[in-house]
Amino acid sequence: MKSKIAITSALGVLVVVLLFLNLRAILRPAKYQEVYQQRVEMNENRLTAISLLQELFHERYHYYASDIDTLINFYETGEMISVNTNEKPPKDSLTDEKFMEKFMNMTMKQREDCGYVVFDTIRTSVKARMESELAEKNAKKDPGHLITMNEFYNIPYNNKKYKIITPNDSVVSKFMIVVPKEQLMNDFSASLPQSAFSKVLYGGMDKVYNKAEAKNNLKDLREIKNFAGVKLGDTTNFTLDIVTYE
Repeated sequence: MKSKIAITSALGVLVVVLLFLNLRAILRPAKYQEVYQQRVEMNENRLTAISLLQELFHERYHYYASDIDTLINFYETGEMISVNTNEKPPKDSLTDEKFMEKFMNMTMKQREDCGYVVFDTIRTSVKARMESELAEKNAKKDPGHLITMNEFYNIPYNNKKYKIITPNDSVVSKFMIVVPKEQLMNDFSASLPQSAFSKVLYGGMDKVYNKAEAKNNLKDLREIKNFAGVKLGDTTNFTLDIVTYE
């Protein structure tokens, strides 16, 4: 009788263990994919903000910023300057056909010299322009996935700033930012549930991105073999596209 109870108990424990292992085998790959997609989106959002900021920088200075600190300063203190040209011939001459014929045949320089052109300089803070640019982008996104300027310069979960890579030209005409898979998925455990059960279920998943320990996590490595890093721009082509790369 006691042996039957012991066998039944042992089988019960075995069933629970097998159920847990099956559950673990199903949930771990799904969790890898979920966290990967979250991290890619976070980086794409921040790289989009950097790309927009670089476009404004280029509009202002006619070249791209070569380092992230320059972009940060530009965002915090910079101004965008635009000049509107308004043609204003004398009011009493608008009905004078001879004058208007002469005015229409003037070059812009001649009109300027005669005081018939007025220039209005408009200054707008970079922050205000970025707010407008992001509003347009975010209008197409879900509320929980909006692009913001909060720590736009930091790689999420990495405590490192994005590094702008430029060609060895005297003028920065092209740039690129790369976020390798290891950086993109750094501190993986921070994106996992923190309950005791979850720690048992997902324990060790972050080690697969540690090159020193990856060889001991071959099964997990198979689950992420198709994951890639993220890249903005290209130093050989004029592009500001955000793409995945190996």
